[in-house]
Amino acid sequence: MPWWRRSKGASGQVIDQSGALVPIKSEAFDDLAELGRYVTEHGIRVVDPGVPLSNYAGTAAAMNVWQTQPSVRKVVDYIARALATIPWNVYERVSDTDRRRVTDHPLALLLANPAPAVPPSRLWHSVIVDWLIHDRWCMQVLPNADTPSGWELRRKPARRMNVLADDDDQPAALYLISSRGPAQVVPLPAPYLFDHGYATVGADGTSPMETLCQILAEQNEAVEYRRSVWKNGARVPAVIERPVDAPSWSATARARFQAAFNAFMGRGSAAGGTPILEDGMKLVTVEAFKPVDTQDIEGRKLTDAEVASSYHIPPELVGAREGTFSNLDAFRQMLYTHSIGPDITMLQDVLNTMLVPLVAPGSNLYIEANVEAKLRGSFTEQASILQTATGAPYMLRSEARSKLNLPHVDGTDELVTPLNVLVGGLASPTDTAPPPSLPKGQGRPA
Repeated sequence: MPWWRRSKGASGQVIDQSGALVPIKSEAFDDLAELGRYVTEHGIRVVDPGVPLSNYAGTAAAMNVWQTQPSVRKVVDYIARALATIPWNVYERVSDTDRRRVTDHPLALLLANPAPAVPPSRLWHSVIVDWLIHDRWCMQVLPNADTPSGWELRRKPARRMNVLADDDDQPAALYLISSRGPAQVVPLPAPYLFDHGYATVGADGTSPMETLCQILAEQNEAVEYRRSVWKNGARVPAVIERPVDAPSWSATARARFQAAFNAFMGRGSAAGGTPILEDGMKLVTVEAFKPVDTQDIEGRKLTDAEVASSYHIPPELVGAREGTFSNLDAFRQMLYTHSIGPDITMLQDVLNTMLVPLVAPGSNLYIEANVEAKLRGSFTEQASILQTATGAPYMLRSEARSKLNLPHVDGTDELVTPLNVLVGGLASPTDTAPPPSLPKGQGRPA
């Protein structure tokens, strides 16, 4: 019997917060979460006090949800792919009204290539999935002379890290679990990037999987029911009735009929056919739930919508609700502002408060997410907007040819301005409004 399952009545001693030994009466705990709450409420000192024992069970449960729940994986992967492909730009704050893009500083080079063997989008995707599933994430900042920036970012999986907190639930240290040796406690501040969500106790975050567990359990039961229906091969809930005056069956006859009927219900060559009944038997349908009554498709969409709503994502974007072209385009615009805009800001804050002081101490550099790169419309929309904004053609003929992978032609490196577009004249090449009329009695100027 595990030590945390000892029966009531056993006694022992623990060290209270004053350091004195006090006797206690042991209790029976159903799981690690209950034990963790008991230890926290009574202020009992245990090894590794900053990591509640329930976190180990919660981490394993969250990983299992990612593997087995299609709704969670669909929504989380959608958000992670959207966030992981946002470019990070580095700027220098020259003055209050002047900013300069920086591309050759080690900080910019590190963001462009954070890990030698991992593409940037793949690294950020894994980090963001950790964040969305476990409500915490961590990366170590390491010097690396073999990279252009001289630095490297190494992800610490959420299953191998916890955030230890002080009495005020403020982060005090990182608890890093290693398969190569004992766990390591790293006091903060340290060369790490990390973030965590809210937790009722401590600073380790609260996995959204704990909040969604009831909804996901319902979905799991529905999947189990559908699997049972298809496995049994039953299409209509029915029973077989024999006449009252029918001769009694022998054991051999009963076994023969049962084997024959199972052949129609199973997965053999006769499955799905019509059984041959005997002795005046009847196949009678009973009033019971049919597979169609369970609203299978509606149930799946409801679970998708609930999970999407919990992550503040419009359900239309993940196919949980029907949408039109116009509202889907509006939801796409809202995705990077109202939906995951706060997530972008939180990632940006971590990079500016933790990474910039490590790689560029004492500088005026700051990091900003290039959200505009994700909000750009089609080429036609961009061309129309830029042409209207500049009031004239904005692309060289050589640049246009390069867009189509055509070879360079001499004489195409100059900007062509139509004769009907003058500075101070028409607003744009597409503006064909007639010139304003002059007052009566006045002729046109020469």
